[in-house]
Amino acid sequence: MKLKLLSLLILLFSTAAASIFSHPFKPGESIRFKIKVFGIHVGNQTMTLKGYKTLNGKKYLYAVADTKSTPSISHIYVLHDIIHVWMDPVTLLPVKIFKNIREGGWRNKVTIYINQKNKTAVYYDKRNKKGRHFKLKHPTLGILSLIYFVRSIKSSHGKLINIDYLIDKGGIKKAKILVKKGKDILLSNRKIKTLKYNQLGGQGVKILMTDDKYRLPLSITVATFKVHGYSIDIVGNLVKYQK
Repeated sequence: MKLKLLSLLILLFSTAAASIFSHPFKPGESIRFKIKVFGIHVGNQTMTLKGYKTLNGKKYLYAVADTKSTPSISHIYVLHDIIHVWMDPVTLLPVKIFKNIREGGWRNKVTIYINQKNKTAVYYDKRNKKGRHFKLKHPTLGILSLIYFVRSIKSSHGKLINIDYLIDKGGIKKAKILVKKGKDILLSNRKIKTLKYNQLGGQGVKILMTDDKYRLPLSITVATFKVHGYSIDIVGNLVKYQK
């Protein structure tokens, strides 16, 4: 019985380990984006998969996205947002998100705990010190975990994924991710296929990604708000990738 149990545990561990290392990214990977609004370069973001961190006795994949305004913009409007996320190493679904926000004169620290199994989330910030509790229906993602999540799954044209999406100011929005074929791109004299991930609902996130073993996000667009009927989109374009 002990030998059978040990064999079963080894098999389960091997399966989990295979799932972890089957992702197209590895700890240490760093991606740099140039951030534009209305085509104007306003900031830069570095997204880094730091490695593993232990939370409540379990190991999770830990990633950080650091976004800063350029010096030419900072003297008018200072932007410095840092997002930390702890993700299940197999499903890539987040269990904790921490944001340190500085946008102009607004500063805030946000902590979100997510129980994907029980479909609950608790949101804390300076306006919700006791926490806002949410009931969830679908796998729940924030902006940073969404990028790793879609990179971790194999998709094809027409695929539709139901999710719940965490937005700023402590809200949960139902959303869908529609996958479409993108245009081929030429990279180092190689033609590479691409896929588009369009978020229906949420923040209207759009991710253009290479459809190869690296599944690199080439551009990320987030619809932030509307002014006089015009959508203000923040666009991040890939400028540097480091394994």
